[in-house]
This record gives sequence, C-alpha cells and structure tokens, in this order.
Amino acid sequence: MTLCALGIETSCDETAVSILEADEKGCRLLGEALATRPEEHAALGGIVPELTVRQHLELLPRILGQAKEKAGGRAFQVVGATSGPGLAPALLVGLAFGKALAWTEEIPFHAINHLEGHLYSPFVSHGRWPEYPHLALIVSGGHTLLVDAVSPRERTIVGTTRDDAAGEAFDKLARMVGLGYPGGPRIENESQKGEVGRYPLPRPMKGSESCDFSFSGLKNAARLLLEKVPEIGRPGSGRSHFCAEVQAAISESLADRCHRALERTGRKRLTLSGGVSANRGVVRALEEVARMAGATFLTATGGWNTDNASMIAAVTARRALDGCPADWETDADPRWSVASSG
Repeated sequence: MTLCALGIETSCDETAVSILEADEKGCRLLGEALATRPEEHAALGGIVPELTVRQHLELLPRILGQAKEKAGGRAFQVVGATSGPGLAPALLVGLAFGKALAWTEEIPFHAINHLEGHLYSPFVSHGRWPEYPHLALIVSGGHTLLVDAVSPRERTIVGTTRDDAAGEAFDKLARMVGLGYPGGPRIENESQKGEVGRYPLPRPMKGSESCDFSFSGLKNAARLLLEKVPEIGRPGSGRSHFCAEVQAAISESLADRCHRALERTGRKRLTLSGGVSANRGVVRALEEVARMAGATFLTATGGWNTDNASMIAAVTARRALDGCPADWETDADPRWSVASSG
C-alpha cells in the first residue's frame, strides 16, 4: 500500500506544510514549503506569541499552495497537524486549519505530537522508518530531553531539563554578548575564532547520577563573568573566546548526559534531532559518545533537524499505514508529553 500524507507544523514560529509518499519500506518527500520571519522576532528579542499567530494565519494558505505545487498536484489521502507541545495559540491555528482541510477533502485527520515527529526525523530523513529500541536526544530551543524508545508505542523519558532548554541557553547567552537571535548558529560561528579555556565556564550536571540537564548555572556563571570582564560583550577576541567556551560547555553537558543514559538503558543506537542538532560541535560530541559506548549514531539531516512539517507528515503516514482511526477530538495541548502520545 502506498499513500500520500500532508503534514502541518505550527508549534512555534515556523509555518510549514509538507506532502510525502509512504509505504512499508519508508517515505519520500514530494513537496514542502516553510516560512518564518526571524528578523521580526529578533527585533523584539525572541518569539512573540501574538505575532506568531498572525503570521500563521497569513501564511498557511499560501504555504499549502506552494507545497501542493512542488508535489506536482499529487492527491493526499490523510492530513496531520501538530497539536502539542508548543505555543497554545500557534498550535490552535494549525490544528484548526488541518481539520478543516481534511473535512473539506473528506479524508482522515490525525493530531500529531511534535516531539514524536522529532523522534522520527533521524530515520525518515534517510528514507526509512524508525528502528527500535533506541535512545533519542531531542534538543531545541524549547525542549531538551532523552527518550528511551522501546517500541512505537512504548516510550519513557529518562532525562529532561530542569530549567532552560539547550537552544534557549544558546539564545540567552548570545543575547548577553550582543549576538542577537537566533543564538545557536551565531555562537557556533563566533566560536570558530576563539579558544576554549580562556574564560572557563561550568559544565552543568556533568558527572551527575541522573540523566537530567540544567543550563541555569551556566547562564548565571556567564553573567558574573561579564560583570568582571565587560569587554567580552563587545566584538573582538574576548567574545570569540567566550563563545568557544559556551559552545564547549553545552556540547560536553549534552554528551555527558547521553553517556549516562546509554549506560543506564543499555541501548546500542543513539539518535539526535531538534534544532540544536544542526550544531556541528554537538554532533561531533555525540558521535564520540556513541563510539565509546559501542553504539550507532544517527542524526536528522538537512531541513529535518529543525521544526518541520515533513516529520509531522511522516508520523501521519505511519498512522494511516498502521490502520489507526482518524482523530478529530484531540485538542491543542501545549504540554503534551511524548511518553504518553501514540
């Protein structure tokens, strides 16, 4: 059986629609379209929910048309939209749009967990379905968690952040030194000119018995450092050294928690997804952790590593292939846990 699924993603500031073809062997992207306006959010210091909602309402019809055109007009047999977790007003826009589209086309609709999409993305970005069991690190501006994926319906969160997510920490630390938003790519780029160890910062939770994350201590240490050495906040070698230290601190913290989780679960497959998976330093650190643990490592590639509609379409297609009933009743849930979805 081969079918086409359409996915809609509006959990935060990206407005995205994707159409892919799927069968039991895997899935193939037919057409996708995405729009975001980071400059507008950057001017306001970060994501503004009211602005995000207006953008989704304005952009979704146009983005849908672009995705359908790229897919060559292929008909889709099922629609899925992100219903959580995320910003509640943004989720409601995509969810209502997806249900209306499916109702109009007289085809099934599925409410999809955004984090389950991230669990799928390391695999489906390579054209194949997820393989179980595996340990997954999802790391982005809104989420940092380790998930033990035993089977398609059995998932346990073995580690989560106690405060800021890693991507949020990147954003806040970048803002401290005038690099603006989004912080992750800007810190990574600036770090290439710097040297680790010139301005030592802590590695939060490193060596802890738990698998949890914490980045508030790193943020506070950075603030104290800037008070003592204010020139770090201005362009120059000092800022580059600071960014190199931040890059190393976050990468090492993520790697240490993954090492602990691999030991605890005994998994031999580690996956990485979420926006921070585009960070080359983080990828290298986790590749080394997996190698030392005798585990394989797989990360989402290209546009699949950030928030995207293709991963939502992939989960939707899998639901349809598995014969799951349509889901018209699920409402937006900003705190929907991936451990209870399915």
